[in-house]
Amino acid sequence: MVAALGATFLGSLDALMVTTALPTAAQDIGGVGLIAITVGATTVTVAMTFPVAGAVIDRHGVGRSFAIACVLFTTANVIGGLAPSMAVIAASRAILGAGAGFMFAVPLGLFAISVPDSLRPRAFGINAAMWGVSALIGPALGAILTGTVGWRWVFWINLPMIAIVAWAGRMALRRRAARPAASGQHAAMNLIGPGLLGLLVAILLSLARPGVPRPLLGAAAAVVACAFVWYERRSPVPIFIHTANSIAANASAFAAGAAFLGAETYLPLQLQVGFGHGVAVVGLALLLCTFAWTIGSMGAARFSTPVRVQVTLGTALTFAGALAMATPDAGAVLPVAAYAVAGLGMGIASPALFAAVLADGTAGQEGRSTSSIPLARQVGSGVGAAVAGIVFAATLSAAQVSAAQHQGAHVPEVVHAARLTYVAVAAIGALGVVACRWLRPGPAPSPAIEAKEITA
Repeated sequence: MVAALGATFLGSLDALMVTTALPTAAQDIGGVGLIAITVGATTVTVAMTFPVAGAVIDRHGVGRSFAIACVLFTTANVIGGLAPSMAVIAASRAILGAGAGFMFAVPLGLFAISVPDSLRPRAFGINAAMWGVSALIGPALGAILTGTVGWRWVFWINLPMIAIVAWAGRMALRRRAARPAASGQHAAMNLIGPGLLGLLVAILLSLARPGVPRPLLGAAAAVVACAFVWYERRSPVPIFIHTANSIAANASAFAAGAAFLGAETYLPLQLQVGFGHGVAVVGLALLLCTFAWTIGSMGAARFSTPVRVQVTLGTALTFAGALAMATPDAGAVLPVAAYAVAGLGMGIASPALFAAVLADGTAGQEGRSTSSIPLARQVGSGVGAAVAGIVFAATLSAAQVSAAQHQGAHVPEVVHAARLTYVAVAAIGALGVVACRWLRPGPAPSPAIEAKEITA
């Protein structure tokens, strides 16, 4: 449990701090137009490594995944701290995404392997609480560092924390017995599928760049998507479980991820450059949203609500929150509050989504089953960031984008451009609500028992 919670804390703290500092970094070294690429770079590599991490856990246990993650996290933060441009920061976030794929697979794999079915919802709820702890620290710490010693320290401060979490996790995992071999454990690892997913998200993100041949790239994205579907249907070790229930769960996670994380792409820039607020307001928005996610996840784990009802409610709240962020003439308060509602929906749906795919999985493949939900969510977030970037770039002129890159700039047109991105990603989120129709009606996840029964 120490390794699981430490992995979640480290990954979530890094994400919250860097997101808080990103607009300031873009204004300092130039590259406001690269924000969508920087956010999406993490998604590309997460999409490529999440299924690989699941297979590594199924074969070798969580320790191997945890070690790989710590090495990649360290490398990414060193590069980010030294970055001379947003392009280099984007590269560092791509490396970080590779590490995140392995890092976030650790708690999911541990819970699927070691926690009884009846206690898994509570385990996922406790894991979500680490996002709440990170929310107390990450945005505030990111804002303080950015406003005092500079944005580069949101990268440097991670290094001692990585060392502490790596040491604690190693000590905890050494006491675990080696995982016995399971049937199919030594089947060939699927590397082509994750590669196609990563390539697809990368092409979609490149569509947000000005001056690119969008019809050509759009056609390339369609070809890669078809190639992935063709390969996935024929692979002996597909990334996703091919049942109607699991496909619906992953489709819902994909659509909600596009709406939620796509809306996040330009919210910090809207608050700072559009409305003229400081970085502290960005930190507050992320804090409220993360708390809402935590409350939703832990609360959902305590009630015996059928899986389909829980996922539908959560996905509908995410869609409604993203759409409400686009309300005109509402100031900065409404998008911040609506984003928190979207986070609440994500939290409510999460435990039931994992329960849905685990119900269709087989023994010895828990890593693959649990990794499919965050993978679908991350691919969705990449699509959402790409759509947001395209809409944002098409709405603002080159002069307005250039003006937004100056330190302390106030460009009111950014407010309207960001609202249009919220509408676009909310439309994707609506598809997730529709997908919930094909979820298996029950059974309900069992109510939580005592937390000490999980941590024992």
